[in-house]
Amino acid sequence: MIEKLKTAALTLLVLLSLLQSYLLAYSYPKFDPVKPEEYVKTDILGTHASLKDMLFPDQLVLHLGNQQHTVLYPNTVKYNEVMEILKQRFLEGFRKTSVASLGVNWDDVRNKQQGVEIRFRDGLPMNVLQEVMQLKGDLQDENDLITRIWIFAKDTNEVRAILFTDTANTVYEAIKADFTVKDIEKFVQADETFIPYKPMAGDYYLPLKPLTIPSFKMTYTQFTADQLKRTFFVDPTLTRNVTERDGSEIYTDGKRGLKLRNEQHWMTYTDPVAATESNKVDLRESLLSAVQFINQHGGWNGKYGVQKVPQRLLPGSQQFVFRQYYDSYPVINTRNENTGFMKISLQKGIVASYERSLMTPDLRSAVRTEVQLAGGEPLEQKLAAFAIKARIYSIFPAYRMVITEQAMMLVPAWAAELQDGTYEFLD
Repeated sequence: MIEKLKTAALTLLVLLSLLQSYLLAYSYPKFDPVKPEEYVKTDILGTHASLKDMLFPDQLVLHLGNQQHTVLYPNTVKYNEVMEILKQRFLEGFRKTSVASLGVNWDDVRNKQQGVEIRFRDGLPMNVLQEVMQLKGDLQDENDLITRIWIFAKDTNEVRAILFTDTANTVYEAIKADFTVKDIEKFVQADETFIPYKPMAGDYYLPLKPLTIPSFKMTYTQFTADQLKRTFFVDPTLTRNVTERDGSEIYTDGKRGLKLRNEQHWMTYTDPVAATESNKVDLRESLLSAVQFINQHGGWNGKYGVQKVPQRLLPGSQQFVFRQYYDSYPVINTRNENTGFMKISLQKGIVASYERSLMTPDLRSAVRTEVQLAGGEPLEQKLAAFAIKARIYSIFPAYRMVITEQAMMLVPAWAAELQDGTYEFLD
């Protein structure tokens, strides 16, 4: 009798085991729905942009022949006309060489022949430049920074294109330039808006007449701590904050950090990334990653241009600066001023730090006033009085940002870029 009970119990256990196996194999788990309010929603704080939106020459220098020159700035009619033609043509095949090996008399090219200089103040890598112009063939060292492209009519039948790099004596010559002499003539065709410029020893140009530039005054809004916490932290309810003696607020979730300098309208985000060793750096991919990160974390509060790309000497760490533009001119910060730019650092494609303004201008409230910047002799006198003129790298029109509690003002001024990469205004 006992043996029969044992057999029956064992049989029951085997059947229950088989039933459990069947249920595990052929049934579906039941999920409890998560309430929508339990998700953390990221606020859309600014606009999205693509890398192409931020790649444009800061100047086009037109050489008209007979020692005549003019400079075009972004977002002007003639600038846009020239850029449209440049984008339609292509440069093909690139021969890496030296300035001396070209056998070109650059004084003659500058002053006697017609042509255009496409200037990128801090340079663009070759493979990033492809987003601006049509470059075909082997690009050789894709991370070479191209600072200028000089396209000029060699004679009545031939056009040459030379690409200058950030290395003083290294240039590329396009073996085939899809430009005609008629294109060059169209570039330099007389325009009533042309202001004559003169070349200076430092390889920059000064106008011989005053420039008329608009100033702006507008109101602005500022991101709140709550908006930024929702933007940068997976679960903002788990963050804790500390207020420092200078009034700065620091928020952290134990890994990432967000520092708000409300008096300066500025924020710094950090996300420690373990350093990796690798000599292979694709600047284009890193730039795309930087733009995508900003799109997803605050967006853009205006128009920006790619300003600085990292040196190849620091392959593990890359830092990019995006410069803010209004109308045709950049917003410049002097020394330690926090205005007019976004800065983002990456470690092997992962964002480690990100700095930006907290302000978003209300363009609908903008009041525009025309202002004249000095040109000719008055400008040269300002330059002569500039105490550190020997260290000047370039001079250009720009905006100085002045911020009050209710409004921001963009004041036109001549800005000087110094050899150490900092800026000063010619007051």
